[in-house]
Amino acid sequence: MKDFLNAPTLGSRLGWLVAAGVLLALLPLVLPPYWTRLAVFVFINIGLASAWNVIGGMAGYPSFGHSVFFGLGAYVAAILTVRYGFPFWSTLPLAGLAAGLFSLLFTPLFKQRGFYFALSTLAAALAVEAIVRSWTWVRGLKTADHGWNLPNDRPLEFYYYLALALLIVCLGSILVLIASRVGMALRAIHRDETVAASVGVDCARYKTIAFAFSAIWPAIFGAMYGPFLVFISADTVFDLKITLNMIVYSVFGGVGTFLGPIVGGVLLSIIDQIAWSHFLDYHSMIYGIVIVLIITFSPGGVISWFRKPRAGRSS
Repeated sequence: MKDFLNAPTLGSRLGWLVAAGVLLALLPLVLPPYWTRLAVFVFINIGLASAWNVIGGMAGYPSFGHSVFFGLGAYVAAILTVRYGFPFWSTLPLAGLAAGLFSLLFTPLFKQRGFYFALSTLAAALAVEAIVRSWTWVRGLKTADHGWNLPNDRPLEFYYYLALALLIVCLGSILVLIASRVGMALRAIHRDETVAASVGVDCARYKTIAFAFSAIWPAIFGAMYGPFLVFISADTVFDLKITLNMIVYSVFGGVGTFLGPIVGGVLLSIIDQIAWSHFLDYHSMIYGIVIVLIITFSPGGVISWFRKPRAGRSS
């Protein structure tokens, strides 16, 4: 981890990322099916948290409605597959495109900040979920349906490698964004939006780019999540817990940093499994206590333990 943090260039960081992907690609050769399936969920959750971290951590606009983009991607892919017979591979980019365009409807909310922005995104997400639940054409193939059954004729290893590939591409695109003018603008907006605007930063434009970026990737992961689960409904893909997991992973690992959601996702998944296996009756309590302790005594997240203080550097 320290080597990654000290990597001076974008190319070296991308190299470390690809190397990690190659090593993870070997795991299904030794992992039993249970752990392989669990790894798929971990990859998806890390991807979701990393995407949320772009707008919520790097730009400083914490969205509480990001589950809507995950659910939108899952539903767009399901409708295209079941109603219109689209091939699986075409649904992934189309779901991302749909979420990116839909995210533009949220741009008026950027007039608000902090607590008010968070509540506004939550209200918008709840409104979309209510529409999905009541619109019969969207919620299922038949009028009485409340979800979508999707074909799944692929082995578990297929979804492992697909989730891993999507995660590597997602993280790679975030590294590129961090190193770009967009990344610099987001950091300036996070520090002081008024000052950033006064020196010529087009805050509205860069916030819109960041929000669309952070919406596209959850939709793509949602599109692959449906066939993986076989059945999806509003309860499974629009659940508020999905957004809460994005936030908790990011904050636990280190919100606003590149490695934060990754470290948070891995560690919390391990803690979750240990608590389930050995302390079933106290699982939720242990999980919550660990999160509270980290947030209280290490506000910078776990990643702050490994970082040397640097001005103007995002890890």
